[in-house]
Amino acid sequence: MLKRIVIIIGMGVWMLRGGWDYRIVSPLAGTLGTIRIDKREKGKHYRIDVEVQSRGLAALLTGDRREHYRSEGVVLRGVLKSRHLTLERQTKKKRQIDTYRIETVHKKVFRHRIRWKKGHMDENSTTTLPYYSEEDLLTLYFNVLPKIMNPKSGTHWEILTVGAEKIKGKVLIDRLTGKAADKARKDLKVGPDFSVILLYSPQKIAGKRNRRFTAALDRKGFPVRIRFVAIPVVGEILIERVQK
Repeated sequence: MLKRIVIIIGMGVWMLRGGWDYRIVSPLAGTLGTIRIDKREKGKHYRIDVEVQSRGLAALLTGDRREHYRSEGVVLRGVLKSRHLTLERQTKKKRQIDTYRIETVHKKVFRHRIRWKKGHMDENSTTTLPYYSEEDLLTLYFNVLPKIMNPKSGTHWEILTVGAEKIKGKVLIDRLTGKAADKARKDLKVGPDFSVILLYSPQKIAGKRNRRFTAALDRKGFPVRIRFVAIPVVGEILIERVQK
């Protein structure tokens, strides 16, 4: 079990509620990267940090790509409500920071983007998203997936997500049952006790439509293994949780 660690930051005390480590692997290309997820809370506020680092062939092809995501907001009745989201992506030649501000009074989401290419600023712009949501790419992990464990909650969800503009914000999730679930468990090489889901979008992901992520969830509803097929060069990708 993960221990709660008290971390002093500024004038506040943040409690580390959980840390999750994943590795990204390809049967053809080996280890492609690592993912670290940390969730902290202070009173009624939360903060989630995600660090993504490319490795091996992926680092070579992407110019040592690394990413840092941060979601900050409030906890209301056990549900995380996003107020700020920052997505930072960086390679040897490019750097981009997207900062989202969720304005709850007028139900609007503003995105400020700064981008550099070869050390020179290429873009500095502010836009309003065409949709509103208090769910973002990081809160989705903690808010939605655990609910899927309850059979009474249904088998299909459509969720508007801040930070997912390339797919018009809409993330679709299906909880698999019957033979479809059995096949997915076999593909993911997990036992019958794991729930399995599909995450997908009708929009293009990585250049093509109808790409799907198949994920196996533990008893708390958190992914232990995710499978993504049809990636150029490296073929199938597996995201596996590392036990520590």
